[in-house]
Amino acid sequence: MSNAVYGVAIIGAGASGLMLAANLDMGYSSGVVLEGTSCIGKKLLMSGGGRCNITHGGSIKDFVSAYGDAGPLLRKCLYKHNNLELIGFLEGIGIETTEEDGRVFPTSMKAKDVLDALVSEAASNMWQIETDAKVCGLEKSTDGNWVIQLKDRGEIKAQSIVVASGGITYPETGSDGSMFELLKGLGLSIKEPRPALAPIYVDYYPYAELAGISIPDVSVSVTGKEAGDKTVRMKGDILFTHEGFSGPAILNISKYAREGAALSISYDKSLENLPKRMQRILQDRARGESGDIKTKMLGGLLDKDEFTVKGVSERGMVSYGGVKLEEMDMSSMRSVADESLYIIGEALDADGITGGYNLQMCWSTACSCADALRGILTNSY
Repeated sequence: MSNAVYGVAIIGAGASGLMLAANLDMGYSSGVVLEGTSCIGKKLLMSGGGRCNITHGGSIKDFVSAYGDAGPLLRKCLYKHNNLELIGFLEGIGIETTEEDGRVFPTSMKAKDVLDALVSEAASNMWQIETDAKVCGLEKSTDGNWVIQLKDRGEIKAQSIVVASGGITYPETGSDGSMFELLKGLGLSIKEPRPALAPIYVDYYPYAELAGISIPDVSVSVTGKEAGDKTVRMKGDILFTHEGFSGPAILNISKYAREGAALSISYDKSLENLPKRMQRILQDRARGESGDIKTKMLGGLLDKDEFTVKGVSERGMVSYGGVKLEEMDMSSMRSVADESLYIIGEALDADGITGGYNLQMCWSTACSCADALRGILTNSY
């Protein structure tokens, strides 16, 4: 790699890093994207089951609540770089889109088309993309530049760095959480990340034989095991798997489901409106010692099927936790502690429910960062 000082180094060639590179022309400076694995955009290729759920339709004002407590802090960048802008940008670089039940996909239903278009746009913006460039150290030199140490590849320097390294789920894609330790070393506060949008496993799971069956419009709640823990409630479809619960309602509430927490499911339906096999399992669970079905017990299971959480799958779609938003200027994605350090995408302590909200956050934070860097680079020449 070059011994020159890069204008900007992006750490991570995932969705947010590539979106930034696709929106920031480095013709008057020099930019490098550092990807720690041998392939770029691995997690983007997995998004939406390989179809790439780009964003959600409708008003951007309705997006804020999709990010929980982080929503109000994200509002400014969401409004500035919204879902319509993202759709328009993609269509401008050859990716036509289509909407299904509010979810926006490329018309081709191929995540690879989105990845290829972003990479092509980044190349036209004069970005150099380096794979197998694992960052293992960060420090500021006496001249004010960043010194970025690469595993088995020496070091490079950059005037500004953008952390777009993702969270902790699917480490084979590069999101292994190692950047958080380096950021802690720089003094940033990190909420310890854990998987989100993930299946939930419970003790004594009774529905393994229902794997593949989904139930619509179910009410789900999670209550932490510590005294004073609040109860979180959500509604949506659930899916039975061989090992536990999944489906949108479960995925969306999973970040609150720690080991030992109480998971409660209200099916909001009469027994007759549930699948036949499920009816039988519920009836068997409601049998007394004599073998008779206890009507009150059966009604209780329909109204409040209670379990103790054993764990949450480590293969979550996103991470809950990351760099605390209070550490950031949310209009520019610049660290308040260092004006040459930016953090975007899933590396932030912000995550959304299913439906395209997480890729939209990558876009909105990446474009806000691009705005700030564009101003600095323009003023330098």
